[in-house]
Amino acid sequence: MEIKTNRSQKGSEDPESPPSRDKSMYLRRRTSQQVRRSYTGNRLLVRAANALGKLVVLVLVVTFLGSIVFYSLTSDKFALRSVTLVGCKHLNAASLEAVVRNEFPSHLLRIDLGQLRERLEQETWVRTVEIRRILPSDLVIYVQERTPSVVLEIHGELALADEIGVLLDRYDSKYGKLDVPVFRGLLGDTLETYRTYRVENTERVKLGLRMLAELDSGSPAFTRSISEVDLSDKTNVKLQLVDDTAEIQIGDRDFLKRFRTLMSNMDTYREVKAEHSEIASVDLRFDGQIIYRPRKSAAEQTATAEARKR
Repeated sequence: MEIKTNRSQKGSEDPESPPSRDKSMYLRRRTSQQVRRSYTGNRLLVRAANALGKLVVLVLVVTFLGSIVFYSLTSDKFALRSVTLVGCKHLNAASLEAVVRNEFPSHLLRIDLGQLRERLEQETWVRTVEIRRILPSDLVIYVQERTPSVVLEIHGELALADEIGVLLDRYDSKYGKLDVPVFRGLLGDTLETYRTYRVENTERVKLGLRMLAELDSGSPAFTRSISEVDLSDKTNVKLQLVDDTAEIQIGDRDFLKRFRTLMSNMDTYREVKAEHSEIASVDLRFDGQIIYRPRKSAAEQTATAEARKR
């Protein structure tokens, strides 16, 4: 006997048969989304924990450093104890130390070294300074002083200046012998007013020193033969020789060449001087010639003055 059973297509399916393609895809998609959401949430938690940990570490470090700074700036251990000045020859070291102690904090770490350097370099004899902190409580200041290079004559008073014309002090034997010509013709009727024309006077002093350096390159005897240098006219430097009253006009260039012309014609100069008794000026500014101007006698000067009055 044969028993045939016809199952309808809409009947129940085999439980072991795989789900339809559409249903399988739907189930897989939901599972993937759930896993992704779970992974994203965990990752955000990890990031938040790391950020919080870094913040805590940063706060601890800042707190620690702040406590160190606070201790350093308030502890008596760093109170300024000694100020050592190195290189003071003409400067009064005690007066410089007084500037440090009276005008700046008494705590070593609170002293602004830049401001202290600027303040000390305002002192007349100070060219530059270098400052070092020696922990916990010492300050060492290395001073480079200005060097007296020229003697200035200002309204009948002699003063010392360095190579750029900075006025240092009145001329005094305590500074030793300075074997250089005296510079005249600078601006200012007193030492104080001289300082108000510092830029202009610096240019004149540099011109005078440039002239002397050029002559010295030819022979040191040339500079030793000069007694005074008149810088009143920057276009015409005037010299006065030792034991002579004549004004030697040398211009503003070719100093060595022009001075050598005078030295090689000293016999002629002596003859002219002997003939006219006194020479008022010797002009060396014209190439190939020397112009001698005799000094007028008292009678000639009187006659000239009367003629001008007429």
